[in-house]
Amino acid sequence: MSSIQVFSFIIIVGYLASLILIIYNKKRKESKEKESAESFFMASRGVNAVLLPLTMIAAMQSTFAFLGAPGMYYTHGISYMVLILSQVWVALMVLYFGNRIRILANRYNYISIGEYMEDRFQSRYLNILASVISVTMTMVFLSMQYVGNARAMQVVTGGLVPYNVAILIGVIFSLIYVSVGGASGVVLIDAVQAVVLMIGIVIAAVIALVPVGGIQSLFQKTLETAPELLSRPGPKGLYANKYWIMQFIVLPFGIWFCPHIWARSLMAKDKKAIAMSAISIPVSQVLIYAFSTLFVGLAGHQLLGTLDAADNVLPLMMKNYSNWLVAAIIMAAATAAGMSTINSMLLEVTKIVSQDLVLYKKKDTVSDAENMRVTRIIIVVIAVISAAIALKPPATLVQVVQDVAYTGLAQLAPGFILSLYWKKVSRQGVAAGMTFGIVTLFALRILQLTPMGYPGFMWAFFGNIIITVGLSLMNGEKDPRVEERFFF
Repeated sequence: MSSIQVFSFIIIVGYLASLILIIYNKKRKESKEKESAESFFMASRGVNAVLLPLTMIAAMQSTFAFLGAPGMYYTHGISYMVLILSQVWVALMVLYFGNRIRILANRYNYISIGEYMEDRFQSRYLNILASVISVTMTMVFLSMQYVGNARAMQVVTGGLVPYNVAILIGVIFSLIYVSVGGASGVVLIDAVQAVVLMIGIVIAAVIALVPVGGIQSLFQKTLETAPELLSRPGPKGLYANKYWIMQFIVLPFGIWFCPHIWARSLMAKDKKAIAMSAISIPVSQVLIYAFSTLFVGLAGHQLLGTLDAADNVLPLMMKNYSNWLVAAIIMAAATAAGMSTINSMLLEVTKIVSQDLVLYKKKDTVSDAENMRVTRIIIVVIAVISAAIALKPPATLVQVVQDVAYTGLAQLAPGFILSLYWKKVSRQGVAAGMTFGIVTLFALRILQLTPMGYPGFMWAFFGNIIITVGLSLMNGEKDPRVEERFFF
């Protein structure tokens, strides 16, 4: 054990501990008003135009910005830039769909997509289905965040911290942040972590560029030694036309329908906050994914040779080509990216499980104190289950999230979006379409079938749309309640 390993560990843990002080200071200054589900989960719907963009950035930029994305560029080259190209749609969804659901949520006090779907269609089944999809898919994502944090901590400390211990550290800190701070505390430390992670990833890119001679030299060397990295479908042929097209659907819908992203619109104070958060998405995505992680991934391909786990590109680059202090600070930024997403996911999954499932018929009758007691128990349960899943992770995190979590969450999109703008979309249509989508998606995945060469997601998603629209045209009727309540 070296002193460098110990000091690196102290820097990361010290950073995590400093966030507790921020939350504690905020809670100490807050009024002594009784804590409620509205304040704990929604920050009293008062997140302003400064904090909302920062918390949006922090929620979206997980450890994938430091681990997964450089690994994808290392493995597949510039084909992975589909991530940035598709994010224009996320910004537009936040701006239009996000603001519309914010208005409805403020009027009718929705705190989740399941609540909205039940009220819109008078269907408990749709609430349960939307909630189960949201929870199961997000827990896959949450588990991978614990994995990313643990791997980052292992690399920067030179193996001083065992993997299981690193998982435990992440769980303990996330439990403190969420249980004590609630949404308002999470939003506040998100603002800090958004700044830290963006500065950190830019510094990491600069460090990666120095040993390869700069940007021009990097691309010239890549062109000479691995030209397939600079064109589609990439060295492994993954990003062929059909898969490439699929990503333009999976990524925007899958990302925005992540509960921790979707719910940011419900926390917004006003339309200005929504607009600023929409603008923050392409700006941060370009900075992080169009430049920084691209440079790190391609430089890693030149300098590191063959890796068993491509997700380790950035940590190894920092370890090999910067001093220990800089490497520790960069990985603290990676930890910031991971913890910000973990906190938001843990909060949102707990909200759905506690308010839409466990306390469904009781939340309006139980006391605020009882509600919060049940909520905090569920926070612990969700964190423990996610950590248990993280103990035996896959080698590449990005593919798990894109192929499982995002594709599943995207099945919420057709019914939800149609419900906002089409008066006659029917309960039967949405229920059948969403059910078909999620069942088909995982049936084809389990059977490893790609009919006509198209990924299972394409069949599930477009089948979802066709069934929803088709049944609604057949049995959709004019409903005065819907027109009065949702189309004003």
